[in-house]
Amino acid sequence: MLKKTRCDGTPIRDLPPFTILMPYVMPTRTASMIYYEQELEVTKTLARIKAVNRELIKRREILTLFDVVICAAVRGIALRPRANRFIAGRRFYQRNEISVNFVAKKELTDQGEEVNVKIPFGLYETLETVARKVKLYVRKAVSPEGLANDDVVKTLVKFPHFVMKIVAKALLWLDDHNMMPADMIESDPCFCSVFLTNVGSFGLETPPYHHLYERGNCPIFIAMGKVRSENRLEADGSITERKILVLRYSFDDRIADGTYMGGTLALVKRLVEDPEALIAPPVIDPAIVAEHRLRAGETAS
Repeated sequence: MLKKTRCDGTPIRDLPPFTILMPYVMPTRTASMIYYEQELEVTKTLARIKAVNRELIKRREILTLFDVVICAAVRGIALRPRANRFIAGRRFYQRNEISVNFVAKKELTDQGEEVNVKIPFGLYETLETVARKVKLYVRKAVSPEGLANDDVVKTLVKFPHFVMKIVAKALLWLDDHNMMPADMIESDPCFCSVFLTNVGSFGLETPPYHHLYERGNCPIFIAMGKVRSENRLEADGSITERKILVLRYSFDDRIADGTYMGGTLALVKRLVEDPEALIAPPVIDPAIVAEHRLRAGETAS
């Protein structure tokens, strides 16, 4: 018997018949993925980051391009709530928080241990609040204490192989029937709004099209490459240098139609290329706030 309520989302009932049918026709995220690439000009963005950091460094803080991409993704979801839906047990849910996950390395070496960093955000985040949260959660993740998801994983891998297989299947069954314990959903990196990877941090200019995970319910993956320089011939014959960033998306085609998702990804692109709008909190229509169906206290930054 499918339990219809979940700790991480609210069931969506007012959907078109064809949309309701989609998880039965395409039951897995792997079979429902769409891949999309954006080429962004971040010349203005990098100049803005440099200007902001002149002030932040006085407080021993710093803003990075990765922070800008995270903030743009959070703002895009805040203004476009259907991008924060997910499917579980072949039913649609509106996620009741905006959460972003990425992998950080304790040391930037081949042997460096990887840790997941899962961060909850509110609707009214700014560049400053996002940068502060990212640094706080990364610091905690790479500390000796680590984060809660590390404790779960370390405990699980101590069991024999056959036990881990049973536990993994049991957890998938519990999730499919909306019976997954809330603390496990909170700590599991695969239960989030967006999963990001910054392969530019270790020198890759072209990011991969990353797969989605069948485990959990994350519907969007963003891969970010390294900024490259490109010369452009202007109409007056002069040559200007442009800074180019490539983002590649993999997303679950079932959560929103192509027009809606296309508009959401275009918004993210505009915000990264011109982050001035991210300096201040957004103005959000009350109807959009209500559509998010966030948990109490989750609307604030």
